[in-house]
Amino acid sequence: MGLKYLLPDALKGSNADDDYLRRVLMYGDTTDGSAQIQALRYYGLDAHFHTDGDRHLLEQEIKEGYPVATGVLHHGNVHAPSGGGHWMLCIGVEQNVAVFHDPYGEMDVVNGGYVQVGAGGKGVNYTWHNWLPRWEADGDGTGWCVTFRRRG
Repeated sequence: MGLKYLLPDALKGSNADDDYLRRVLMYGDTTDGSAQIQALRYYGLDAHFHTDGDRHLLEQEIKEGYPVATGVLHHGNVHAPSGGGHWMLCIGVEQNVAVFHDPYGEMDVVNGGYVQVGAGGKGVNYTWHNWLPRWEADGDGTGWCVTFRRRG
């Protein structure tokens, strides 16, 4: 998502997502963060994986014009999020909400799961109050994320 957002011409055609996945698999499994980072670097992005993300980091990256891929727990109630995790792209921040693209759809940040699958995941606003506990599930400053920069 970050690659398409920052370098829209890097992946073209109806098989663009498959091309990206094939590149990732050259470096490791799709669930391996280092394989994703290496693939993004191949396409021309400097990418870094973080396990200490917080709201300030998101706000700073967005202010500088860069999206942030964020890993959230999308199952369970907001007060006890669970699951293996899911990635979505933060593209904007406002005082009370953050704005995301999520190709899977629109998440139910209060109850867990998704209210709409396969559609409606573009430019979705989630309140900080309900989204941050899913991202910083182990406490303040524990958000998993990938930051990006264009090379050159």
